[in-house]
Amino acid sequence: MQAEMSFLIDSNVVIAAEPFNGQLEELQPVVSSFMRLAAEHGHRVYVHPATLDDLQETTDPKHRAQNIAAYGKYAALGELPLPQQVLDVFPTPRSSNDERDARILAALDAGAVHFLVTNDQKLRRRAIRLGHEPAVLRPTEAAQQLAAWHPDAPPPPPSVEEIKTYELDAAQPIFDSLRADYNPGFDGWIGKVKKESSIRRAWVVRADDGRYEALAIVKMRDNHPTKPSEVAIKLSTFKVDDLSAGRRLGELLLKAVLRWAHEEPGRPSEIFVEVNASKDRLHDFLADFGFTEVATKHGNPDEQVWLKVLDPPPGAALDGLEHHVAYGPPALRAGQPIFVIPIIPKWYEDLFPDAEVLGPSGAVPLAWTDPDPKAHGNAIRKAYLCHSPTKNIPSGSTLLFYRSQGGVKGDGAIVAVGVAEQSLRSGDPIETIGLSFKRTVYSEADVADLHKDGKEVLTILFRHDRFVVPSWTVDVLKANKVLRGHPQSVTRVSNPEGVAWVESQLNVWR
Repeated sequence: MQAEMSFLIDSNVVIAAEPFNGQLEELQPVVSSFMRLAAEHGHRVYVHPATLDDLQETTDPKHRAQNIAAYGKYAALGELPLPQQVLDVFPTPRSSNDERDARILAALDAGAVHFLVTNDQKLRRRAIRLGHEPAVLRPTEAAQQLAAWHPDAPPPPPSVEEIKTYELDAAQPIFDSLRADYNPGFDGWIGKVKKESSIRRAWVVRADDGRYEALAIVKMRDNHPTKPSEVAIKLSTFKVDDLSAGRRLGELLLKAVLRWAHEEPGRPSEIFVEVNASKDRLHDFLADFGFTEVATKHGNPDEQVWLKVLDPPPGAALDGLEHHVAYGPPALRAGQPIFVIPIIPKWYEDLFPDAEVLGPSGAVPLAWTDPDPKAHGNAIRKAYLCHSPTKNIPSGSTLLFYRSQGGVKGDGAIVAVGVAEQSLRSGDPIETIGLSFKRTVYSEADVADLHKDGKEVLTILFRHDRFVVPSWTVDVLKANKVLRGHPQSVTRVSNPEGVAWVESQLNVWR
């Protein structure tokens, strides 16, 4: 199966694809990669007449002529009526920019294309408000996803390394922007961080050549940003190298920080980070994982303070998914449906490459599993595809991932826990792709094989909550009335005693 997908690009992507006067746009490398992969594999890239209207407002006449010529290289969609649900995500009265964006969103909302590729934060947010989050891609995401979709030799995902702050290498390129921000005080700041290794923690993700690809530093106790008499954890540095954008290293790093916070005895119950008001992408990232903007930094209105609560307050009454996003990972809510999800070793390796344990046989990958897990295993937000006849997994459900034996007798066990976001059972490969593309570890060939002979596929979007250490074997599950035997398909835990046992083991919030 050649799944032909369609992408709508906006004016910023059109401009980035075309150097002007020898000057390359910042997005040019990833846009070029996306365009090349789309062309190589027969995917369609469209523009919209609203983009032409935008390009015609380019001030410089030579640049305007080039932009209009660039627009002409692409097939254009037709205009569609503006439905009320699209207009509802815009203010009244609408500006000319709003009108153009509404016309683009009308095309996405009508299903004229499968994906919208844009780096425009307002356009992205409005598309998400319309319910099209799976279909909105940044250029970096589009390039990375097409590379994963048509793999040559996907690199293994990196691991997070916790180091002492005095071991930090301040000459690493990832510090260059911080050096500029702190100028002339960077040396004093990094010197202080190194000396305070007893009250700080640091995590890095390294490339093969030793370069820091991502970095996080926390101060274990700092003055609370909004409660003068209290303390909170300060996430003082959180940065992913620009060259590594799109590989979900931010999620990988955040998992490490939150896992540490969950296990750290006596730590404060809230964590905060100060973010420059111009960092829209980081704002979106933080909001996705339960941080909320609570204040601006005293004396510096350009610095916003974002806060996440780690311990649910008394009386917290969010539903299962909202509870997990607000307080986790890990964080589970009592009373949610519980499903056991069987997963073969290969897909387990791809989805959970940072696993602490694979099963009763130990932590060594089985010989036939993929030695190069795909980068989306880094993420907190994941997708799993299977042939289960189950029609629907309700949002907020607790998912228990059962790693099947894989030929090793007695090795089957529940090894990981997730929280369901959304599910879809479909016989249409394009529907499967549309829902899972942003998060998938599955290639085009994988999806084609799953849909072979018209088979329906259940797509489950979920958030990784934690690993189960030690894992729960079938004998343990049977003894506690969670399962009656080895699960062959997605199975709901229905026995009240089994439900109670699972919730007690996972220390769910009641």
